[in-house]
Amino acid sequence: MADDSGIVMDPTANQGNLFTNFFGGVSTATGNAARFAQATSIGVVRGAGGVVGLFWRPAPVDSLITYELDSELSELIDESKREDGRFSAEFANLSVRLAIFGYLEAGSYWQSAPRPIKGFSVTHPEHQSIGMLLASNKIPALFHGFSPKLIGKEYNRKLSRGKGRVSSGIIKEFETDTDLLVMHDVARETIYIIWQGTQSRVDGLNDARFFPRFWPYRHEGGERFYASRGFVRSHEAVINDLTAVVKELWSTGKYKRIFTTGHSLGGILAHLNAHAMSYIMETELEATGLPLEERLVCYTIGSPKGMGWRLRNDYFKRVPHTYRMRNDEDIVARLPAPNRHHVGIPVIMDETRFIINYDEAKGFTSDREKIGELVSDHGTANYLSNLLGLESRIRSTPAQSKTLEDVFVSMVQLDQTYEWEVLTPTEKSKSMEIARFIKVPVTPVSLSPASSSRLKEAFGESVTIDVNNYLLYYASKLVETHDFTGGKKDDSGKPLPDVQEVSINIFREAFSELVLDEDKEMNMEKIRYRIIFDRIDQDSDGLLTAGEFVRAISAMKGQAFSLETTDDELVEKLRAEFENVYALIEEPYPEDPRLHLTSVSFAEFFVW
Repeated sequence: MADDSGIVMDPTANQGNLFTNFFGGVSTATGNAARFAQATSIGVVRGAGGVVGLFWRPAPVDSLITYELDSELSELIDESKREDGRFSAEFANLSVRLAIFGYLEAGSYWQSAPRPIKGFSVTHPEHQSIGMLLASNKIPALFHGFSPKLIGKEYNRKLSRGKGRVSSGIIKEFETDTDLLVMHDVARETIYIIWQGTQSRVDGLNDARFFPRFWPYRHEGGERFYASRGFVRSHEAVINDLTAVVKELWSTGKYKRIFTTGHSLGGILAHLNAHAMSYIMETELEATGLPLEERLVCYTIGSPKGMGWRLRNDYFKRVPHTYRMRNDEDIVARLPAPNRHHVGIPVIMDETRFIINYDEAKGFTSDREKIGELVSDHGTANYLSNLLGLESRIRSTPAQSKTLEDVFVSMVQLDQTYEWEVLTPTEKSKSMEIARFIKVPVTPVSLSPASSSRLKEAFGESVTIDVNNYLLYYASKLVETHDFTGGKKDDSGKPLPDVQEVSINIFREAFSELVLDEDKEMNMEKIRYRIIFDRIDQDSDGLLTAGEFVRAISAMKGQAFSLETTDDELVEKLRAEFENVYALIEEPYPEDPRLHLTSVSFAEFFVW
């Protein structure tokens, strides 16, 4: 007969006589003892090998892509002219945007009202919020999106192990709390794998499990590799289904490259996954005809250490096009881990420098920062800021870039009085003027006549009166137009004023978007709508309530607004307006009620 598991059971199996039971027991005990002795001897040998590994290791293998130590990036190379495997600012920028995208519960509920993780569902990712439409460039030129798209629901499935599923490229495994995305860009013949960083207590426990665990990806008979236990656990929870999805995509014949990325925990998982894919997809990647340096690419930000030495060496041979980006004060990238190592060409950056193949044996900063500063530099917003600053700095001539820096410095002198507040949040900023921040009021403030004159002298008539009047205001809202995260709150849940502290890099990028960009007229138009939005937003938290939104659109349409309108009626009117928006851009309105708007961010208002 069969038990509940379906295994066939013999009802007479335990009815043997005393003689057979006795000798059967002796035999079993002997076998168990032998197996215990064998396991113990293997454990001792491997343990001894691990101890030896702490004190001895093979010679280091470096990347096939070579840079001089401390190479300063001084120009942006067009992708069509970039040599194989060399650093790509386009890839770096995309990796940061994708990493931010991956944090918002894979973008499924990416809108003004944040969704708690406990309420997250991956049943309807094809029902896209306004934020998702913007990020996917479905509404081009309005905001800074990206070209990769989530894959279709034809790849949906339950995970073959653990608890979770694949839904339109969103992969969530609940036991290890592993989250990632699979996206694609047919025009660029690329599959993107984006790993989410630490978001929960379970993620934190996996971060802390640094003891070695066998890493199974190698050629038959090859040397054994090890990585930190928690990272291997997270990766292996989803690799079977991730592999199945990637191979099914690849079988369409539309792809030649795999691109992995992530931030923090997601960074080391992206590194591990790139190494795994170099074996899992080895035949397919070799058949593309692309050089080794271009068919498998990995860019990460703020990644911790996680690989054993031999695995590190093998990684450099198999995934040479890897750049591990780090903000200068990021504590996570600098945390010690016994016998664990980084991979990839190190890239380090701050307010004024962007250095490839940085010599990590020496310190980039004084290392005297407070712990809060070390943690804040690990945030994705700081990485985005530094990369935006890099691009805008290189787009100007050295003389123009120096003028922008001089103007900014003139606005952060501690012995002067301004219409804005000067912040010195870090040890470095107390003595280094360029590292200070400007905190402007909610309403626009103008540059001084002297600053405006210097900018006009350097950049010509493109520095208009509007640029002078609205540059700081635009800068204080800039990051929201890149990551769509409106409605920020403090630790107690109280809404924060909807202004961002302006660093030199945000100042540079804001100036670039208003003066140098092809879309500068559209960017100036955003300012006009933003002023209207801020006038409606009575508590200045960056979100319009349903009542504020409906009252405003009624006035704009010349319609009467009744103070007796109920909250439910206000939300219904809000929904009706955005149903019209979806109809105009020929996208299906989300059926999932959890995606329906109850408040409106500026991104959503501007699209409306």
